[in-house]
Amino acid sequence: MRHPLPLLTREVPPLELRLGDSCLLLQDLHAPFADPEQGWLARRARAKVLGAEFSEYFRAVRELAPNVVKLLAAARGAGLTVLYSCFGFRPPVSPSPLQAALGWEWDLSGPEGRFPPALEPVAGEGVYPRPGWGALSEPGLARFLQERSIRSVVLVGTLLDFGLRHSCWQLADQGVGSLVVSDAVAPLTLAGEACTHGNLACGLTKFRTTAELLDLLPPLAVGGVVRI
Repeated sequence: MRHPLPLLTREVPPLELRLGDSCLLLQDLHAPFADPEQGWLARRARAKVLGAEFSEYFRAVRELAPNVVKLLAAARGAGLTVLYSCFGFRPPVSPSPLQAALGWEWDLSGPEGRFPPALEPVAGEGVYPRPGWGALSEPGLARFLQERSIRSVVLVGTLLDFGLRHSCWQLADQGVGSLVVSDAVAPLTLAGEACTHGNLACGLTKFRTTAELLDLLPPLAVGGVVRI
């Protein structure tokens, strides 16, 4: 696929991960998206006999899980702030107009708010239910990033070509650099992944693999900063 716009933009500027102003954001790794057997998407796909249409997505979900587990452990070990962003709502907040339109009115205080055991948040890690596609549509998360002067965000999770892409654009609008871990994200389709990579290959978004990031986290723990 051709993406001519990056031909007219500058190279993506260097991104610095610092223990004080960087974080790891896990997006949409709760049950509806990340459980390929009993999650909401999996159940609805089976009910509508749409298994073939979602096969690429569920395969990607299974493949990303081990990488996210490694990254999560390494980030916590290095002292990097860990945050969770989840599409859904938690009472007394009501479903957003977008959620109602999609039919994805997930109350995250119940089973839809669960995470795979290996990816569960630990004490002190913020979990932010959000009303829209992008992570910054949740005011609490946007406020946290602003108050902590976060300048760089590492992103992993599902629906790369929807929510994660919007999060990268929102972060860029705020001057925040984002690092997408290319083998720790799941696009809805492989075609969507190709399109998203091209659209984000300019501005303030970088791509690195799990192995590359795992090599950077020990120096981050020692020196407090790494440059990418």
